[in-house]
Amino acid sequence: MILEINRKQIEPDFAVLEMKGRITLGRESQRIETIVRELLAENVRRLVFDMSGVEYADSSGLGILTFCFATVKKSGGALRLANPGARVKDLLHFTLLDKIFSIYPSLEEACRDFPPPEKAETVGS
Repeated sequence: MILEINRKQIEPDFAVLEMKGRITLGRESQRIETIVRELLAENVRRLVFDMSGVEYADSSGLGILTFCFATVKKSGGALRLANPGARVKDLLHFTLLDKIFSIYPSLEEACRDFPPPEKAETVGS
């Protein structure tokens, strides 16, 4: 199944990316990185990836998620994962990425009490 990504703007600096399909090596999954960069360029610093429709992720997919997490954090923002399915959740646990990502059982909980964005890191500091 091709990865579908729907972007929902919640507040000026808060967005949700709803994903359906598989996050694997390929152009569709790399769109996640592109969308995250676009959001950061628009000064959106609080993101939630709604993973409820993601049925599978491979190591490349985990790399994309990790890259997005690091990019958002470096910009002073925060990225949360909402409602990953059992297969994705197991993979995150097995790779210890569940210790890095903030994972929530529902989209509503992931969107609740989001801290305001921090200052972005500057080059050379």
